Amino acid sequence: MHNLDDLRKEIDHIDKKLVSLFERRMEIVSEIAAYKIQNNISIEDSSRENDVLQKNIQYLNNSIFKESLMKFFNALMKISKEFQDHF
Repeated sequence: MHNLDDLRKEIDHIDKKLVSLFERRMEIVSEIAAYKIQNNISIEDSSRENDVLQKNIQYLNNSIFKESLMKFFNALMKISKEFQDHF
C-alpha cells in the first residue's frame, strides 16, 4: 500500500491535469457560446447533454464510478451553461 503523502501527490498531479483540461474545455465553451449567439440557438440542449453522459459512461473501466461520473458531468455541463448565460 502507498503512503498517504504519495497518494496525495498523485492526486495533486491529476488535479493539475484536470485544471488544464477544464481551462481548454471552457475556451471551447466560449466558442460554442459565440456560435449560439450568432445563430440564435438556445443554450439548453437536453439531447446533447444526454449524449455526453451516455458517451462518457461508456469510457468507464469500472462501473462502480458510474453515478459519480454522471454527477461530475452534470456539474460540468451546468458550469458550462452558466458560463454561456453570462457570455
